[in-house]
Amino acid sequence: MKALFHSRSGRAAETLTPSSQKQRPPRVPKENVDPSPAAAAAPPPESSPFRSPSSGGAKPLAPKNRSPLPPRPPQGSSNPLKRKLSLETLLENGVPPASASDSGVQVIVRIRPPNGEEEEGDLIVQKTSWNSVSILDHTFTFDSVADVGSTQAIVYQEALFQLVGIPLVENCLAGFNSSIFAYGQTGSGKTYTMWGPPSALSEGSSLSSERGLTPRVFELLFSRIAEEQAKHSDKQLIYHCCCSFLEASIYNEQITDLLDPTQRNLQIREDTKVGVYVDNLTEENVCTMKDVTQLLIKGLANRRTGATSVNVESSRSHCVFTCIVKCQSKNTADGFNSLRISRINLVDLAGSERQKLTDAAGERLREAGNINRSLSQLGNLINILAEVSQSGKHRHIPYRDSKLTFLLQESLGGNAKLAMICAISPSQSCKSESFSTLRFAQRAKAIKNKAVVNEITQDDVNVLREQIRQLKDELLRMKSNGAAGRRKWKLFDRMEREEEFKSFENEFMSCYGITSF
Repeated sequence: MKALFHSRSGRAAETLTPSSQKQRPPRVPKENVDPSPAAAAAPPPESSPFRSPSSGGAKPLAPKNRSPLPPRPPQGSSNPLKRKLSLETLLENGVPPASASDSGVQVIVRIRPPNGEEEEGDLIVQKTSWNSVSILDHTFTFDSVADVGSTQAIVYQEALFQLVGIPLVENCLAGFNSSIFAYGQTGSGKTYTMWGPPSALSEGSSLSSERGLTPRVFELLFSRIAEEQAKHSDKQLIYHCCCSFLEASIYNEQITDLLDPTQRNLQIREDTKVGVYVDNLTEENVCTMKDVTQLLIKGLANRRTGATSVNVESSRSHCVFTCIVKCQSKNTADGFNSLRISRINLVDLAGSERQKLTDAAGERLREAGNINRSLSQLGNLINILAEVSQSGKHRHIPYRDSKLTFLLQESLGGNAKLAMICAISPSQSCKSESFSTLRFAQRAKAIKNKAVVNEITQDDVNVLREQIRQLKDELLRMKSNGAAGRRKWKLFDRMEREEEFKSFENEFMSCYGITSF
């Protein structure tokens, strides 16, 4: 079934999308960027790893069914979104006038506000422009830097959503696999960024301005589905959204189902048709924000946490919230027009720890060692992917070194658009961890993914039907050719060939709702 998925992603990243667009002016050198509010209030990025044309509409969801995901196709690109930022406060604090290329990893650095103890000490991290940050005498440049003052934390929940959440939703609807990772030391604000505080979820999806990226993403997703349903009612678009929530424990790398914590030590499988998946993982159909909120509350309550001197609720595992979105378009002729399948991965990584800083001992110290080892394996993979992207040379990619990297291999260098939010503390006491996070972010930015639209169209179905018809004709000819045909038939192994053909035909018909040929 691999051949069914073709790239429909449009022009290359360097090409302007609409013909009516004017030529982009020359980019201003970084050292001359005007940090004033007027300069900061530039239009939103014209392209990002998530931006693409919108698509698809919605109808009631059908029962869940594991959807085939494509292998890694050739590199593609997407057209920019036409979304504008609406926050005046965000504009005053600086919105980047440009972003990473469509094939690259978008990296955003979030400087969390200092806590009470840190305000009394030295603060060594400073945002120097909309896309650069300095720590002591070192300067790093990324796609965007969010410098969060204590009174602006709520504003930047929305700002981060504008930068990565909105493009993720639009690309999901367009058929792209999309991921957001949160990386950083323990206590740097990763969990707050991804989910928001527990009170924000319990109050309701739209009542709290502190809600994190994940609730905001699904609010927009269901809203956009409703819009497309109303806009394209003639296309009979049907959406299926199926979510799962897992924890990758740092103990023996066990995979635990956060929606059913009795399911532990789940196995990761790889299949040529469905890609990488977790066997026996709970998958829930969702069609409203309330459905998603219930899953988030249940899953986060089952996540492993522990107290350290740096973070009273430190995450002791990596967790991944996944949603597979399938959109089928029907016509009145034969019941099928096109099928798009995309996957959203929202990943909250456990925070790196330094024993001297956290005063960890006993079980917490062992946990810290396992967390750092797991993050080291991820860092090694990032290094290799960055080297391959920069050199263009082929080499072995160690995805199977850990269950986390094996599970997320499509997001890392594969068929997905990836944004990485790297969270750091401004405090002198966290200097080593902040340097490490920024260097990790620099390497991640060098990775080139190969995201394409995952779509099957009516033309693809017609081609397959013709292939099946030709196979049937070939079988009939071989059966009717007497002795010569029987000699040739032995080369193909008759029973095996017939079974393979029947399996192929049945799978194709059941997967795409075709009753006959």
